[in-house]
Amino acid sequence: MIGVEKTHKIYLAKRWMITIAIFLIVQLIFIAVDGTFLEPNINDSGNLFARIARWILDLKLFTKWIAPYSFPFFNLFMTIHVIAILIQAVHDIISSMFSKK
Repeated sequence: MIGVEKTHKIYLAKRWMITIAIFLIVQLIFIAVDGTFLEPNINDSGNLFARIARWILDLKLFTKWIAPYSFPFFNLFMTIHVIAILIQAVHDIISSMFSKK
């Protein structure tokens, strides 16, 4: 049983290292691309999805409050990424508290 618990802890540590590494790599890419000609050009062609996406990106949340980048899509993506990491952290904490020993 001790081997299974040790393997689970190693798996969790490895998964968290990969998650943090991916987050940092994405943030470095955003920092390198933000404010340059390499920013993606979002086509607002007038369809419903594009209007909804533009409405979400133009919210004060992504233009004033959470705005480490000048491009609102990067702010939105970073916020979603952080929320996903926090949800996974809460899940891992709860599962480790209530796991069988």
